[in-house]
Amino acid sequence: MGNFVGRHLEEMADIRATRKCKIVLLCSLLSLFVLAGYSLVHFSNHEYIFGSLNLFCAAVLIFNLWHLRDNQSLSYADLVLTGVLMFQGLMLMLYSEHVSDRLMWVFPIVVAVIFINEFRIGLLFSCVFCVLALSAAIFTDTIFGTDRFQDRFFLSLFVICAICNTASYYYSKMLCYVQSLYREGIEDLAYLDQLTGLANRWSFENWAQGKLKEVHHLSSTTALIFLDIDNFKTINDTYGHDVGDRVLQHFSQRLKNNIRNKDRKTNTHDYSIARFAGDEFVVLLYDVRSKKDLDRILERISNLFEDSYKSTKHINNLTISVGVALYPEDAETLPELTRCADKAMYAAKHGGKNQYRYYHEGNLKLSPKNDTAENNITSIY
Repeated sequence: MGNFVGRHLEEMADIRATRKCKIVLLCSLLSLFVLAGYSLVHFSNHEYIFGSLNLFCAAVLIFNLWHLRDNQSLSYADLVLTGVLMFQGLMLMLYSEHVSDRLMWVFPIVVAVIFINEFRIGLLFSCVFCVLALSAAIFTDTIFGTDRFQDRFFLSLFVICAICNTASYYYSKMLCYVQSLYREGIEDLAYLDQLTGLANRWSFENWAQGKLKEVHHLSSTTALIFLDIDNFKTINDTYGHDVGDRVLQHFSQRLKNNIRNKDRKTNTHDYSIARFAGDEFVVLLYDVRSKKDLDRILERISNLFEDSYKSTKHINNLTISVGVALYPEDAETLPELTRCADKAMYAAKHGGKNQYRYYHEGNLKLSPKNDTAENNITSIY
């Protein structure tokens, strides 16, 4: 479910670019079809100048479509299409005595120019277009024929510009609102575990894959830590899931309070601590200066429950088993790294619990901390 919601929230946050690509593609195809058709008409009527101009614009649109398909992004394709449409509109107005029956194409041209661009750019181009139309009417007597037709033309042009720019403004405002929600925390519904507030498995794996590539050539230590609360099923079965949920929340809070979950360079929170499944948690420790520093962090993690879990109903002697896999010594991919850390965690659990173990090329090495005392739940009240 988190995977599904996460993908769709990303699509919503990037809907502006997706929308523009689709509209530019559609308008380019329609414009190409119309220009190619009118080129044949002009050539058949021996209007070689207009036919050549339309043919040139069609060639520009073909190149623009090819560029758009190869890059899968706009990359100025919207501005190229806008330039072609503005040029065609200007030609229609300046030479309306030759193409008077086609002057009504000005209206769809203006609409397309507004909607293929961002609101401010579309507003600017539509205003420039209106100014050019007024200038053409003032300095060219034959452009619109009768005064009555000219009045209707400009009234229709201004109304269309006003309606389309208003729609573009509110659509842009709506998209900005959606994107602000995405940035400010609505993505938590998809990326965070709702019980513990930690990252969920999907968001952790997506973040960790990028982070591993980023730290691959660094000399610092990187490790994947796999944690499991000992005998957690007994807690759920004996005291109920409500108590089990409070244990998970308490453990998650202690993890967040005792392990760095901010990028040192950007000082922003990351997804380095996650609830993997049930009572299993994962931590990606990166940019650790030395192996000794890593051991100190692991000791701190192993002792998170040393002073017991306390609440109105408290459980004594709660312990955890921890498995550690080093990157890239033990594995070079996240799935393999997770498998190694998971295997090391089960070795720690079967070796007596309440300890951590490293995974080294199939040889599970016992850590210096080797408290073999079994987890003992003594009381709840």
